[in-house]
Amino acid sequence: MDLWAEVVKERAGNRCEYCGKTDRLNSHHFYSRSKLSTRYDPDNGFCLCVAHHTFSSGFSAHKTPSEFVDWAKDKRGMVWYTLLRERANTVAKNTAKF
Repeated sequence: MDLWAEVVKERAGNRCEYCGKTDRLNSHHFYSRSKLSTRYDPDNGFCLCVAHHTFSSGFSAHKTPSEFVDWAKDKRGMVWYTLLRERANTVAKNTAKF
């Protein structure tokens, strides 16, 4: 997951995609990590500062999820949303051997 998080941050220019801050950045999964088909898909990630990821009560991916979804659709477009939703709803098997 660390590589995925770094790719998401790098694709965003190491800035919060909502406010542009460059410190205390998190990589947020649009679709849950439990969706194996999109778990490591960079298109499923947003780079957000800690406030816009979890802490802000005004806009936060976790505290105001419906507002986040609306914002994400506006930012990336409906084609992105539709294609990612299709991939997220595809069954993927975990083939990791332990």
